[in-house]
This record gives sequence, C-alpha cells and structure tokens, in this order.
Amino acid sequence: MQPLSNMPVESAFRIKALLFDLDGTFVSEDVLLSSTYSSLEKIKNLGIKTIAVTGRPAGWCDLMARWWPIDAVVGENGAFSYSKVNDRIVRNTYHDSVSYPVYQQKLQDLFKVLLEKYKYLKLASDQSFRLWDLAIDIAEESEVPLEVALDIVKICHEKGARAAISNIHVNIWFGDYNKENMSLKVLNDFGLTKKDGIYIGDSPNDSPMFGCFPLSIGVSSVLNYKDIMGNLPNYVTKGSGSDGFLELMEFISSTR
Repeated sequence: MQPLSNMPVESAFRIKALLFDLDGTFVSEDVLLSSTYSSLEKIKNLGIKTIAVTGRPAGWCDLMARWWPIDAVVGENGAFSYSKVNDRIVRNTYHDSVSYPVYQQKLQDLFKVLLEKYKYLKLASDQSFRLWDLAIDIAEESEVPLEVALDIVKICHEKGARAAISNIHVNIWFGDYNKENMSLKVLNDFGLTKKDGIYIGDSPNDSPMFGCFPLSIGVSSVLNYKDIMGNLPNYVTKGSGSDGFLELMEFISSTR
C-alpha cells in the first residue's frame, strides 16, 4: 500500500468510473456531510460514472438510485444492482430463479444456529428493508468483538453460506457472488471494464474489490483490518472515512 499522493496523475486522468463504498467511506459515523455529497456531484459532472457499492439494503438503494447523483448502485454486497438509464431504474439481481420464501427461511435457520452460540446477537436496524441477506449488527448500535465477527463468518462458511465483515455489520447470504461480480456487470452495461474504474473502500467486505481493480484506494481506517483481509488496496488516503473520500475526489478533480 502506498500513499494516495504516489498515484500517477496519468492514472487518475484516465478514470471513467468511480465505484465507492458507503459506510466508513462515503459516510462517517452515520453522518453524510454536504461537502462529501457535493464532491460526488462534482465528479459526476466531470463525466465520470458514479457507482455506489454497498452492503446496505434494497429499500435504501432504490432511493439512492433515484435521488442521488449516481449512475448505479450495487446493494447487499452484490445481490443486485439498480442503474439509472434514460431516467428509468433498471434492476438486475443474482437471485432471478430463487424462491424468496425458501431463501428467507434458510437465512432465518442460519441465524438460529448463530444465536445458539451467541445469544446476544441482534439483527441490524435496517434488516426489514433487505431482500437477500441477513445483517448482524456488530458496531452500528451494538458492540460485538472482532473475534466473534470472524467466528460468525467461519460458522456461516461451514453451513454453506457466504459472509463478509464491514465496519458495522456481518452480512450473510447464500449464493456465489460478492461486490465484485455485480460491479463488473454494471461496468460492462456501461461499456466499461475494471481498467476504466477506481474503487475506494474501508473494510474486509471491500477485499474482493481491492483485489479486482488495478486502481484501488483504502481510506486510512482500512489499516485496522489489514491482518484479516485477503486483498489490500494499492493506495491509502491520509484521512479516514469521508475525509479520505474527499481527499480522493480532490485528487481526481485536480487532474481534469
């Protein structure tokens, strides 16, 4: 990992798509600052595609796709994407042929298994807005040690599920997908590839994206997870959270 300042100006100039995580990156401590939002709007006005990539739920993502200055959003860690095309929302989902009630029952059964070992676990407050995953609160309104979060991931894998740790949740789902798969599909729909994009994130569930994109950025808080991540970003900002996001936006803007 190198400081963001070491990124070649030519690399930043060639960026055609900005893909970015939300919690801990675009949003810090549950606050979306006007300066952060404005910087995203500025990047979009430069002609760069803007794509939010998050573990947040479908209900939230629908609003983002409609109202935010973004071209698309990938939600629930890659379960779906909502893209804005000719002022209409185009939806893609991994689970086209899956029985929703059966799928939800599998998630609930798995949660019961987790509760047998950790009775204090709570679902995230945004769970009711989710379609395809289960979000266990570890740092948003609850405090769950990292070692417990890692054990939750281990148990889920043993039960045939996927799981990823963010700065606030452990997200659990069934299906061979993650943020990377759906993000690449969205880029392809826009006639772009991973070489045209840059990704910025902050936590373990961003690891697939860090490994995929030649230009990957971590806000400084990513260093808290460096020992448990399979892939690390190429560059790191000085600031954490939205300060780091702003740092990257200013760097990209300075090359235009």
